[in-house]
Amino acid sequence: MKYIGFLLCLCMLPCALCAQDDSTPTVEGYITSISSGGGFDVNGKHIVTTPQTVFWKHIVLYGRDATTSDPNIANTLAVGDDVQVFGSKEKHTHSIVASKIMLAQDQEHLSGFAVVQRVVATSPQLIVEADGYNIAITPKTAMHNKPPLTDQTAPAANLWIAYSGKWNKDGLVVADRASLSQFVLSSRMKKMMKKADGKIVEPNYGTKAGESKKDGEVDIPYIVTASHKGKGQIPADAALQQRVQRIGERLIPACQKDLAKDDPQKIDFHFYAFNDKGLHHAVGSPDGSVVIPEQVVAKLQNDDQIAAVLADGIAQALERQMLTGAPKRASAGAMIALGGMPFVGPLAGIAMESGGLYAMHNAGEVSQLQSARVSLSLMHDAGYDVRQAPVAWQILSSKDANDSSTKAPSPQATYLLSIIGQEYAHGTGAAVGKQQPAAE
Repeated sequence: MKYIGFLLCLCMLPCALCAQDDSTPTVEGYITSISSGGGFDVNGKHIVTTPQTVFWKHIVLYGRDATTSDPNIANTLAVGDDVQVFGSKEKHTHSIVASKIMLAQDQEHLSGFAVVQRVVATSPQLIVEADGYNIAITPKTAMHNKPPLTDQTAPAANLWIAYSGKWNKDGLVVADRASLSQFVLSSRMKKMMKKADGKIVEPNYGTKAGESKKDGEVDIPYIVTASHKGKGQIPADAALQQRVQRIGERLIPACQKDLAKDDPQKIDFHFYAFNDKGLHHAVGSPDGSVVIPEQVVAKLQNDDQIAAVLADGIAQALERQMLTGAPKRASAGAMIALGGMPFVGPLAGIAMESGGLYAMHNAGEVSQLQSARVSLSLMHDAGYDVRQAPVAWQILSSKDANDSSTKAPSPQATYLLSIIGQEYAHGTGAAVGKQQPAAE
């Protein structure tokens, strides 16, 4: 009888899972902030929950996608979670009273190619930080390292890793395949570096008696905006420049600081605010010059948001992304920077499969997603609030910074929210307090 009862329950389960309605969501997207009392914001809309709100989540059941009701979701929601909200609009408060909330299924497969920033842990499992992810190397991971490294070579900072794997519930990418390689400064790369290097003339702050202030200059051949042709003034504002330099230096990863001065992979980072009304982000040169428009600094609200933009510029330099500007066929920044780095056998092609949570085929888009991911890891390791990153990019995408919180997240903010939800809100990098809003 017990066996028959079990079969009856088993047969009824799929029907129960399909019991929810299939109407169009009232709003869907990533949670941008969470308030007390069970409320939260999605795409600029405030969501109100009640005791009658039903929480669902996507699961994999019997080898197929399904959904199940789970009341515990209400206590685990965090900034960056991907949700669908079904409910009615409240006319007076313009909020949405949720009848049902659906938490999206985690993204499964990821692959990429990037520099190893650090070894996070060696026990009980080996975890490395690379490409903006915490990547777990397990006994089941197929290792095919590139000579002169052997397949038994342990991952270490400043090696490069090609990987393929899946997310787990702890916010780790568990690698099923991986390959380590050494940095190679090819003749092609040297030529490209010379073309990409920026030229900096330091400002004179007029600190000596009788000396007047004089703005500096920045000449960046690979930047062309509406306001200038790759050139701009570095204002002789000591407080501004010191602030940018202080925030930038804190973001430089330890793996870079630990390299010898004559190491070909060493990047001598310097940070400058310069005048440019047409540029809305930071740019990192292979020579280590990271520039940010003073107009961007003025628009942002705090050091964490400035750190988010500077970290993106640092990530561009670390992953050698500016070296992909000339060859249009490039699919991944590091692949070009390291002279192609061809992998053979099971690893062939995996570094080009995806740019993260979205399958991207344009070289520029792949690079942009990579620098966004890596920027979060740099912020996290430096102690900055990663939740401020999507807020910063949202502000920069809006004409009026005061109205940015009421609009749907920009593509850059959306992508950052997705990474925060996957890796930082619930997992091993949990630096996000779920009861705190994304921005004050």
